[in-house]
Amino acid sequence: MGKKNSKTQYDKVSTIIADDVVIKDGHLQAEKTIRIEGRLLGDINTRGSLVIGTSGHVEGDISCENILICGHIQGNIKACGQIHITETGVVNGDITCQNIVIDEGAIFTGKCTINKEPVKKGNGLFTPNNKVDTSGK
Repeated sequence: MGKKNSKTQYDKVSTIIADDVVIKDGHLQAEKTIRIEGRLLGDINTRGSLVIGTSGHVEGDISCENILICGHIQGNIKACGQIHITETGVVNGDITCQNIVIDEGAIFTGKCTINKEPVKKGNGLFTPNNKVDTSGK
């Protein structure tokens, strides 16, 4: 039997917000994977994964399945799976997830809460269970 590939797939994107697009005072809601290369000022809620490209900039709270961050986020993030901040990624806000990867060179300012069990989805929002605070406080 083959081993299940647990690596998150970010290449099956259904929506792309290009680098020349600016969305102000918006609330983005989707069911599938989104890639943001532009600027979004507002909250994001998707049941799929989210990719913030190197030119992507989000100012607002995010709720998603998994997130790959290569750009900038100013806001809180709740992911029921994995948060991956790459070497070019910048996050200013608190994060809640089941698994986190922070590459060398990435910038993260905030509090991180790791869930021992998967976060349950409900009414489009994710609620953390069995939190473990890793902020050291």
